[in-house]
Amino acid sequence: MHITRVYIEGFKRFTTFNLELNPSFNVIVGDNETGKTSVLEAIGLVLTGQYDGRLIQSAIDPYLFNAAIVADYFQKRQKGEHGNPPRILIEAYLQTDDNNSALVRLKGSNNSKNEDCPGLALTIEVESDHIETLRDYAADESNPTVLPVEFYKATWRSFAGQGVNLKSLPFRTVTIDTSLTRVYRGPNKYVSQRVNDVLTEQQQRELSLAYKKLRHGFLQEPGVTAINKDLEMRGNPATTKKLTVQMDMSSRSSWDSAITPHLDDLPFDCAGKGEQCRVQMRLAIAGAEQSRVLLIEEPENHLSHSNLNMFMDDIRQDCADRQVIITTHSAFVLNKLGVDNLRLISRTGQTADLTELTPETKNYFMKLPGYDTLRLILSKRSILVEGPSDELIVQRAYKDKHGKLPLADGVDVIAVGSLAFKRFLEIAVLLQSDVRVVTDNDGSVVELQAKYAGYMGGEHPNIKLCYDADVNCRTLEPQLLKANSRDTLNAILGKTYANDEALLKYMDGNKTDCALKMFETARAWVAPEYIVNAIE
Repeated sequence: MHITRVYIEGFKRFTTFNLELNPSFNVIVGDNETGKTSVLEAIGLVLTGQYDGRLIQSAIDPYLFNAAIVADYFQKRQKGEHGNPPRILIEAYLQTDDNNSALVRLKGSNNSKNEDCPGLALTIEVESDHIETLRDYAADESNPTVLPVEFYKATWRSFAGQGVNLKSLPFRTVTIDTSLTRVYRGPNKYVSQRVNDVLTEQQQRELSLAYKKLRHGFLQEPGVTAINKDLEMRGNPATTKKLTVQMDMSSRSSWDSAITPHLDDLPFDCAGKGEQCRVQMRLAIAGAEQSRVLLIEEPENHLSHSNLNMFMDDIRQDCADRQVIITTHSAFVLNKLGVDNLRLISRTGQTADLTELTPETKNYFMKLPGYDTLRLILSKRSILVEGPSDELIVQRAYKDKHGKLPLADGVDVIAVGSLAFKRFLEIAVLLQSDVRVVTDNDGSVVELQAKYAGYMGGEHPNIKLCYDADVNCRTLEPQLLKANSRDTLNAILGKTYANDEALLKYMDGNKTDCALKMFETARAWVAPEYIVNAIE
């Protein structure tokens, strides 16, 4: 079983939103405030009927509703116009590869697409008895434009039109969110629940029995017995009943609310944040063997590079037969799970993916996950360069021309190496990203043009190849000398070379140092024309 599509309407920042999902890994990326977390929350809500650990009916909040839809409704009512009351609809379209009879019971066409398939829908809408009350409330300009959710109810049903609950569903969903780590001492409910997931039923019974014996034994302690006798002798003017101190023996008191997990005799919440995150995620995965869907929120939080690498390997190995939906700001996570599993969310709520990447490019980024592919994916414009010296020169040239560094304009200068240019350009074509490539001619313009033939001309207007056709200036250093006098470069570099050959030899052997001095100098210099073309 896996989710094929999620449809969201009126939830948080989404007016309408549609997301197609892979049966295995799905890596959701986007800039801040694009709704990545909201997507995970919506999926968790429609698959569990819970929000923030509570049944949704007791967790309905006015801020779950899309603010623009709510504001528009109030404005229409105050103008005397009719309008549909704000509502939330979340649908999960399911697919199964076998004749799962339990999933068949979820099959029907009661969904916004009228599609006959298994699925779940969760609706939060105004109760019919309160529609007129809500209309009158919204029409009254003296009322705050905050939706009165006491008029609303939540309905959780299958596409067959039948109500559902967690026990009736033939699958489990687990959310792994390391931001739930507590910042104070005491029982960590999240970790305790994950430990509980790992234990067998017999082990859970034995632990519960041992805890009950411990609570009962508390009363038998001599010190506690003496205290209770003293309380009884003193009496209590507020009651005629005997006052004693005891441990809570009710059903609400269980081991996971009183026993604190430890790591090497150290209370869990006193361990380092990275260790806490790693343990929480590993426990969640180990305890989710029966789950079919895992929702993971930014696994890179607090993890070192090596621990993150190990965790991503665990995800790939342990969750290969389950559907994983993960949000991240880490290019490493994206590359490790495969850039073809990308689900990009734009600020306008549109989605894009990279499923059409060639197998060679997919494998390239998985084998070399250090490439910061997200910088290309998320920037307004990218300028790809071959190395750090090119990056410094382009950054300085941009600042001289526009009065600020590229990032201030949302332009990212990325050193990727010439061998990776075409890999990044594949991504740019699929996402229609605005990209400039600054490259050396390496002494052969014919070979250069043949290499990038598929990206030149008018076929891909969002991509621009920037180079100089002068084969006597093969690389950046002779291009800088071509655009500036030897005296200018000597002054910037603090040298006194008497001929161009000696100066170029020094610059070629100290590429980054020379580029850094040119980036930092207060002296004016001229950027090569092909770099000027890239920063227009």
